[in-house]
Amino acid sequence: MYRFFTYTILLVSLLSTSCDKDFLNQTPDDVISEDLVTGSVDKLDRLLSGSYNEISSPNYLGRLLQKRAAVKSPDFRFVQTIYNPRNYEQIEYRYEESANNNGSAADLWQQCYKIIGNLNLIVTYIDQAEGDPLLARRVKAQAYALRAMVYFDLARTFAYPWIKDGGASQGLPLKLAPQSEVTDRSTLEQTFNQILSDFQLAESFFTTKTDSDDDPKYIDRTAIYALRARVYLYKQDWANALAEAQKVFLVLPESRLMSRQNYNFRDFNSESIFELSVNEDNSAGSNGLGAQFDFNRGGQGDVLATTTFVNLLETYSGDPRAAFLAQDKEGQKHSFLKYVNRSGAAGLSVHNIPVIRLSEVFLIAAEACANGAAGGEKQALVYLNALIANRTGDFQKDKAFEAGDALLARIYNERRKELALEGHEIYDLLRTGRAVIRPDADHVNTGLNTRNLSVAPFSPQMIYPIPAAEISASGMEQTEGY
Repeated sequence: MYRFFTYTILLVSLLSTSCDKDFLNQTPDDVISEDLVTGSVDKLDRLLSGSYNEISSPNYLGRLLQKRAAVKSPDFRFVQTIYNPRNYEQIEYRYEESANNNGSAADLWQQCYKIIGNLNLIVTYIDQAEGDPLLARRVKAQAYALRAMVYFDLARTFAYPWIKDGGASQGLPLKLAPQSEVTDRSTLEQTFNQILSDFQLAESFFTTKTDSDDDPKYIDRTAIYALRARVYLYKQDWANALAEAQKVFLVLPESRLMSRQNYNFRDFNSESIFELSVNEDNSAGSNGLGAQFDFNRGGQGDVLATTTFVNLLETYSGDPRAAFLAQDKEGQKHSFLKYVNRSGAAGLSVHNIPVIRLSEVFLIAAEACANGAAGGEKQALVYLNALIANRTGDFQKDKAFEAGDALLARIYNERRKELALEGHEIYDLLRTGRAVIRPDADHVNTGLNTRNLSVAPFSPQMIYPIPAAEISASGMEQTEGY
């Protein structure tokens, strides 16, 4: 299953950070022995650093996942780019995926399993590698945690959600060792169990204070709690989702929420739990995340907010999230510029990429309580209003008071506003069993087929099919509905 890609990143990540003659003098020079990497803690640490860079690639969290989540939702629309037409992205926007014409599915699949291959090398060989034992423990912890995160993103993109069949539906092929060949798909429950097991192992290796703890540039214990809360939310395990969120609050209390006056997406802000560090050396440039939305600074600007979403952003007086709206290529203020170059940076998409932050954890806690976790709806309102108080100039007017389905709807809308372009839009609809409803007036002159304006819950096109090349090469079972 794409075993070739494991060695591709191995070559790139290690040779770019090392001048060790053992690597440079290999014959042939495009083949690397695993022994040269796996016997050294320092080299496995460099492989881990390379894996962080690969996660920030435009084929994963550096563009693809967030852009897909946005354009398949009611809140953003895809327009013709001033550069290449990107037909593969329009396929996703139009809900026209098929087994043989599946947008960016193959790119994401290959990228994620490439990363998993590298992480498998680390967790398999780190205990026998020579080097600093404290560094080895830290590397091992991060590798397990990152593997859990990558498998989770694959699961929510290539598998039907938990709410559909309670974990009985098709999951992922779980490749957990470097030499294993896996073509059978697990169930979704087995996939989630593996994800949670990896997070648990990662947490157990963070028992010693290290220099990566509490540094949002790396995945650490607090990030594990936050990401595990997200997993439990998708699994509809409300009690555990709340329990993990509360662990985060012990480290990052409500006072760390960005205020209305200080709302920004500068690097490592007060809410940051885990974000990918991007600089001019590893930025994807015009293929990166920021360039997709920022037309005025030389990017494509090919994803615009819909009128419905713009109106939602203007619900609260003085909402700082509405300040992200800027002039677009059509002459309106529908560009949503959450990602902009840091001051003084050359090129495009030179900005960090948030993976998870404190606002999301407050919204996870609110949703868990609204669905029956400890404290119930009363506590759900406490968590929800903690966020709203920092997003409005008139809290008494805008504070939440709803109950039942209306409370859940309020939480969902707050997620739409707060987490826009962070990789949640279509996934929130999918995991909660809601249809995609796209008003005709929001999608004019986009080439969208009107029959796909509304998409029923659990439609196959809400998730990716297994790429045709994988099916052909391995005989893997295709996803039901494709």
